[in-house]
Amino acid sequence: MRIILYTGKGGVGKTTLSAATALKAAQMGYRTLIISTDPAHSLSDSFDLQLSDEPTSIRENLWGQEINVLKDIHKYWGELQASLSALLVTKGFDNVVADELAVMPGMEEVASLLHVHEKAQSGQFDLIILDCAPTGETIRLISMPDIIDWYIEKMFSISLKGAGIFEPVLKSALAIPGQAVFKAIQTLFGGVTALQAQLIDPAITSIRVVMNPEKMVLKEALRSFTYFSLFGYNVDLVLLNRIVEETGDSELLQSMRTVQAGYISQAKTSFTPVPMKQIPLFVGEIVGLENLEKIAKATFSAQEDPTQVYFQEKIQEVHKLEGGEYLLKRRFPPFEIERFDLRKKGDELILTIGNVRRSIILPQTLAMLEPVKAEFRNGELQVRFR
Repeated sequence: MRIILYTGKGGVGKTTLSAATALKAAQMGYRTLIISTDPAHSLSDSFDLQLSDEPTSIRENLWGQEINVLKDIHKYWGELQASLSALLVTKGFDNVVADELAVMPGMEEVASLLHVHEKAQSGQFDLIILDCAPTGETIRLISMPDIIDWYIEKMFSISLKGAGIFEPVLKSALAIPGQAVFKAIQTLFGGVTALQAQLIDPAITSIRVVMNPEKMVLKEALRSFTYFSLFGYNVDLVLLNRIVEETGDSELLQSMRTVQAGYISQAKTSFTPVPMKQIPLFVGEIVGLENLEKIAKATFSAQEDPTQVYFQEKIQEVHKLEGGEYLLKRRFPPFEIERFDLRKKGDELILTIGNVRRSIILPQTLAMLEPVKAEFRNGELQVRFR
C-alpha cells in the first residue's frame, strides 16, 4: 500500500502532476485512487470528466474522487456536534452559534484524513494519491493527528488510551447515552491515530513538492519542506514544473528561461539530497487523458515506477536543549567543509560555501531566535539558537 501527497503553492500544477502520476501508475497495473482534498476541486477539470464524492471509474485500474467535506464532517463528527450544540444551547448560546462552535477547529482536515484512512483500509486500492490544497492547508492537514489528540483530551478530559474509565463523566456531562459518545470519540481517535502511523512511515507515505522556478514559489516550497521535516513526514521528490526549454525567437520566453535558470540552480542546492525532476512547459491547456499522458511521459521514463520511494532519509531535525537553547541539524551530501559563512535574515538561514549559496527556511520557533554557534560535524550542519 502506498500513499502519495502532492502539494505546493496554488497554481504550480499539483493537480496536473498528481493526475499524470495516477494515470502512469494505473497503466502499470496498480489499482489507483486519486483524491482531491482541495475545497476548490479541479480534478474533474483535469480529467475532463465529472467526478463525485465517491470513487468514480476513469479507466482501467484508475478511480477519481473529490471529497465532500461537509458530508464527511457530518459522518465523522455529526453525533458529537449535535450533543455539544445541545449542551451549548443550555448555556445560553443561540442555536446557530452553538452549531458553529460545536464543530471542532480543523474538522475539515480531520474529516479528509478519516476518509483517506477508510479508503486505505478498504483493500480496494494499491495506491492512493492525494491532490492536496495549497501548502498552508496541507501543513494543517498533516498536523491534525497531533492537534486532535490535544483538543479532545482538553475538551473531554480524556485520551484514547484512557477513554473507557471516563465514560460515566461523558454521560453526565453531555446528557446523552455515554456509549454513543464514547463510540463517536473512539471512531475519531482510532481513524486519525491509525492513519498517522501510516503517514509517518516513509515506506508507505511520501510527500512530493511541486514548484515552479520562481522566487515566491521557491520560498514557500522550502518553508513547507521545513515543516514536513519537523512533523516527521518523508519528502521523497521535488518536481520543478513548467520549465522553458524551447524559446525560438520569442524575447519573452528567452527572458523567462534566463530568470528560471537562476531559481533552478537555487532549488537544486537548497533541496539536495532530495531528488528533483524537471517537467517542461507545454503549449496549451493540459486537460484530458491524452494530454495527461504527455505529462506522464515527460515526468517518468517508460519503465519507471512512479510509486517507488525516491528518497527515504530524515535530513533536518530541531532539538530543544537545556537552558532554552535549540539545536538545528541539517544533513548535507558528504563533503569536507572547512570554511563557510552563515547569516540569518528573518526566517531564512543563508549558508554560503565558496560560491554556492543555500537557503534553509526556519520554523517560527527558531525564526524568533538568533544563531550563537554553527559547525559542520560528520556531514551535518549543526546550529545553536538562543
